[in-house]
Amino acid sequence: MKKFSKILSVALLVALVLSLGITNAFAQTVPEGATAAADKATITISNAAKGETYSIYKLFSATVAGNEENGSIAYTGTIPEGLGTYFSKDTAGNITATAAAVSGDSMSDGLKAALKTWAASAAATATAVSDGSVLNFVNLDYGYYVVTTTQGEQAITVDSTFPNANIVDKNTTNITAVKSVDDKDVYIGQTVTYTGTFDTTNYNGETKIYQYTITDTLPDFLTDVKVVSVSIVEKGAGESGADKTTSIDTYNGKAFPAAGIVLSWTTDGTINGNSLYKNGAQIIVQYSAKVTDKAKINAANVNKITITPSSGESKNSEEEIWTYGTGLQKVDENKKPLAGAKFKVTGLTATGSNGDYICTAYDPTNIDIDHSTELECDAQGQLMIVGLPSDVTLTVTETEAPDGYNKLLNTESLTVQKLSHEVKKESRTIYYDANGKVTSNETETSYTKETYDPDLLVLNLQVINQKGTQLPSTGGIGTTIFYVVGGVLVLAAIILLVTKKRMSE
Repeated sequence: MKKFSKILSVALLVALVLSLGITNAFAQTVPEGATAAADKATITISNAAKGETYSIYKLFSATVAGNEENGSIAYTGTIPEGLGTYFSKDTAGNITATAAAVSGDSMSDGLKAALKTWAASAAATATAVSDGSVLNFVNLDYGYYVVTTTQGEQAITVDSTFPNANIVDKNTTNITAVKSVDDKDVYIGQTVTYTGTFDTTNYNGETKIYQYTITDTLPDFLTDVKVVSVSIVEKGAGESGADKTTSIDTYNGKAFPAAGIVLSWTTDGTINGNSLYKNGAQIIVQYSAKVTDKAKINAANVNKITITPSSGESKNSEEEIWTYGTGLQKVDENKKPLAGAKFKVTGLTATGSNGDYICTAYDPTNIDIDHSTELECDAQGQLMIVGLPSDVTLTVTETEAPDGYNKLLNTESLTVQKLSHEVKKESRTIYYDANGKVTSNETETSYTKETYDPDLLVLNLQVINQKGTQLPSTGGIGTTIFYVVGGVLVLAAIILLVTKKRMSE
């Protein structure tokens, strides 16, 4: 009998209920409002999760004598079909455990599975949906009980004690964090919306969680970070089993606090209060942020969101956004670089000078070229633009041609492309081949400046300007005719003078 009692005391899924239980003044009692009788037993679930259903099933009856330190117990009843491998009954009707019920000092996996199967079709002795406080099943007959819950694996670990059976639900849900963003491919100046989704639990083991704190790294490539919404979703807690959503408006429209978003998880915000939400409730936090010029170009811009419970380990999730760049080079008909050209890109607002520009806003639907920033090529005809989304085609209009060259009549198309490496601004020497095109090989023709990666130019567009030509003219009377007429008159005067002289002779 003592060996069997030891098995039961460490077994999973079962409780040996021995005698009178002392109910907690702030506990949930089943039956509701009942007063514990002196000759009855109690099962206490100290960390019952709000919204979860707990059921107890009496498998065998028991008689007890003595106490935990010096007591005895005997079991009687009928062994259900499917459990005959694990229990046997002698001629006196006493039930004992077989060798198949034991694995070392614990219950065998076979018995765990068999008890779980039995409980699935058995009639419950009592059932209750937890309100988040200590749960007491009172006025029970002494016996051997299986306890199940709708949480986790549908059954819980039981530690049996005299005079109460005190149970800790070990099937608490896991805390998880998932971060997402509405657009991963962005331009500098764009406002993006992040969403943090967190699965929660009401207990860390036996310890009640009374608070959750959600923080973000708030990196320098994001500014004007504002909370859009905070909500808590309880699965199946609404009418007709629908989800119930509770909005927390405290932080809405405000800057994301450096100390984090703090959410109370119990009625009084302390470990002594009852859980506010159904176990496994989901926290959803949305917040917006503007991408700054601190963002890396052609590299991952990573920030992290973290959820920290009042008890237990934090969980976090990271998300990336990316932004890219492009460029063009102004050349003549012989592919030699030309300075002085100016362009506008439809929908682009940018800052910078001398051929290097950073996007501050981009709206491809805005076709009014006059509202775009005018961009000027440098002395080598280079124009680089960074901070743009990839795989977009820019519409480029030349607004001023180099001196002595005709301005382009048509627009050009410029594609933003991804490189295999990060693009940084630093002092660079850019080389040109015999045709004036940027090359990765060292040549005699080069240009050094503080600029972005020349690969932006290699991959993209050379814009050619043609020299202006002398236009045809109807002309004026000019001075030539006066020279001709004067010459004729002088010649006629000479002839007249010579003729008169000869006649006089």
